[in-house]
Amino acid sequence: MRSLMGILWALGGSVVGFILGAIIALAIAKATNASNREGAHGFYMVGLGLIGAVIGLVIGLVLYARTAPSGQGVAFIGSGTMGVLGLVAAIGVSLWAFMQLREAPLEYGGSLANLEMELRILTTALPTDANASWLDIEVQTAKTRPVGTVLWSSRRTEGAHTIIPVVQGPLYRAGSRFIVVRIADRQDEMFMPPMKRTPDPKADWSEWYAPRSVEPPYGVTPPAPLTALFQLRYRVRAYGDVE
Repeated sequence: MRSLMGILWALGGSVVGFILGAIIALAIAKATNASNREGAHGFYMVGLGLIGAVIGLVIGLVLYARTAPSGQGVAFIGSGTMGVLGLVAAIGVSLWAFMQLREAPLEYGGSLANLEMELRILTTALPTDANASWLDIEVQTAKTRPVGTVLWSSRRTEGAHTIIPVVQGPLYRAGSRFIVVRIADRQDEMFMPPMKRTPDPKADWSEWYAPRSVEPPYGVTPPAPLTALFQLRYRVRAYGDVE
């Protein structure tokens, strides 16, 4: 309870200190005819207001200690300080979690990254007139749907299969990624390979994954049950990394 009361006194002091600091900053700026170019007054007010908030926090804790019974002032300051530190730690952890959980382009050493994928299909199942427009790739997250680029000219044959490279960038940090392979007007193959929120950019190719589901295009009723055509594997590479 003493920690909670200490937090309230400290917060009250901080609010008052911030307001007074901002008012003093504005008064100084007006008195000195300081330029307000690009909102300089506002930055000055915030800066001095933050200094005032820190001073007000300390004064708030001191005033809280003065409300303590005789001989317990130090204990009250200690409890209030621990409460404030706990609050600061909770806010810090919350901000860190928010930054880690929000969807944003991943960076590795200051460089963005690509999600490199390969699609594997039996060569006998690939239409002779197929081209890059035959495929559409989306890497879906909770908030984004970036499109992958099919590198049709870089396709190759390995045994009975044709391998089609796809690249999507920049890769976004996300809790889950749902890769949708749309095959012309025929079917949609949905992949959900296990992938960390922040994948290792040095890891080798993943294993090959089959689609989780195969669905017809919206509003289309297939004449027969659909079967998967593709398998998919992936890796992540930072911009500029060439192998």
